Amino acid sequence: MEVKVIRLIPYLNFEGNCEEALNYYKDILNGRVEIQSRYDNPAMNAPEHYKDKVLHGRLYFGDLAIYASDVFPGGKAHKNSGDVALSLDVPDAETGKKIFNLLAQGGKVGIPFEKQFWGDWHGNLTDKYGIRWMLNC
Repeated sequence: MEVKVIRLIPYLNFEGNCEEALNYYKDILNGRVEIQSRYDNPAMNAPEHYKDKVLHGRLYFGDLAIYASDVFPGGKAHKNSGDVALSLDVPDAETGKKIFNLLAQGGKVGIPFEKQFWGDWHGNLTDKYGIRWMLNC
């Protein structure tokens, strides 16, 4: 049986700062953010202070998308397990350096973005929101 997948979209979870993170990534990746829904839906039964948080948001950049939400109040966003990273392929080293340096602000660099022994440019980091990224060129 053939399995047809149209696309794979990463879905990130945050602990109350989803909209801030999406807008941060939007500025770095020259994208646009759409907040589809918030916790203000009565069916969510969210506390008053959480009603403006993101239930479902989307970041679009180029032909790509990242979906995201804030976890329900009291929930834990399991970031940076070490198992998964968002890997971006960029067209040139200059673009890669720019994106890498912006994502690295307030985060932790694992491997600096530089020419690697295999001949390509590569670097990886964990950003200030706890999301792992790899940049490749």
